Amino acid sequence: MPDQTFWVTPFLEPILLWECCRPNRLNDQRVSLVLKNSSLDPIAIAMLSIHSSPIGAMGTKNTGGMSVVVTETARALGAQGHRVDMYTAARDGFAEAVIPLTDNVRLIHLHGDIPQDTPKEELFHYLPRIYENLESFRHDDGIAYDLIHSHYWLSGRLGRWAQRDWDVPHVITFHTLGELKNALGPGETEPELRMEWEQRLGRSCERVLVATEHEKENQIRRWEVNASHVGIVPFGVNTETFHLRNPSEARRRLDLDTRGAIMLFVGRFVPEKGIGRLLEAVSTMDRSEDIVLLLIGGDGPDAETTVRLKDLSQRLGIGENIRFLGSVAQSELVHYYNAADLLVLPSYYESFGLVVLESLACGTPVVATPVGIVNAVVQNGRNGRIVEDQNSNGIAAALTDVLQRAQTERWSREDIRASISDYTWERVTKTMQQEYMTAMGGP
Repeated sequence: MPDQTFWVTPFLEPILLWECCRPNRLNDQRVSLVLKNSSLDPIAIAMLSIHSSPIGAMGTKNTGGMSVVVTETARALGAQGHRVDMYTAARDGFAEAVIPLTDNVRLIHLHGDIPQDTPKEELFHYLPRIYENLESFRHDDGIAYDLIHSHYWLSGRLGRWAQRDWDVPHVITFHTLGELKNALGPGETEPELRMEWEQRLGRSCERVLVATEHEKENQIRRWEVNASHVGIVPFGVNTETFHLRNPSEARRRLDLDTRGAIMLFVGRFVPEKGIGRLLEAVSTMDRSEDIVLLLIGGDGPDAETTVRLKDLSQRLGIGENIRFLGSVAQSELVHYYNAADLLVLPSYYESFGLVVLESLACGTPVVATPVGIVNAVVQNGRNGRIVEDQNSNGIAAALTDVLQRAQTERWSREDIRASISDYTWERVTKTMQQEYMTAMGGP
């Protein structure tokens, strides 16, 4: 092995010696972890997002904020020189095996003979086959990894096998927790299998990464996880993609010629997102006939969830005021955020709430229930309002308040954007790299 240079302080010598002798390193060589100026030298990362493709259609059943987080994190890590391979399960036989995305970042489809319409919950039974495919690809490609980062519990199950066989640290981000979804959300009950594996993974991974202090408290309290093993890494927003545009021009571009208020919802059409109580809230608002609510997301016009929401809006007498726009590409979302008078997030449960940052980055105020990052970034009167009474009447009152303020006061769109200036992916990546360093035995 060629000579290598290390910048060493006495307390790091044992760590560096251990890393020097450790097998299974990048390109089958023994590469050392070099710590200098508290930074992490380039490493190879296996990022697992098995149930949700990072390039899937946004707002559909299995593709939401998590896919944005995985893609943006990988992109930012790749820009820092790290090698990131994102693995996801191919739901059909036509997905290209390897797709280069950005510098140092690849998306790799693992084929496990999975039918396209396989529910997310059923993927657990395909994991052994998917892992065989992962190992086959890894050996054929001649790649070894320094660290595994799993997203969601299904990926974590796969990551635990890799952790055992590769002898490298395993980091996990759950995004949502089954126990909390069961306690807070109105949707289908999450299976005991999920809770069992979330607890196992929470105790076996080197690092458990959460997006908020509240999520950290939940995991420590419910699983009795050592607090020192849980790190807080908030998600970010791409401020180049999401930026200020002229609202009138955005409305013309989208053919939104209404003179009334435009409210916007962005997300998956699942019960925990609270769309039903949002529709009820709109139906009780004064002059609701002058309001247009744009719903972005869902699995298409014929999907059961979409049909159910359309029926509800008709029964409430607001069918003409609701526009179901389906999935919208990230690059196009910026126009909708800028065209809207406000974004509404009526969720029962969110681990973070990425759309809040996207809206605020576009200078558009937010009305949201106190979930995820909302309490940390939404400031009543400056950039929106937090819903105090979390029923349809409370949501209606908060929506009315923000719309009235927009008419009587001049919101500073620049000030709204400035309120989330700390939440850039570059800053997130710095925090993530520190967590990786800790997982690999650094300070």
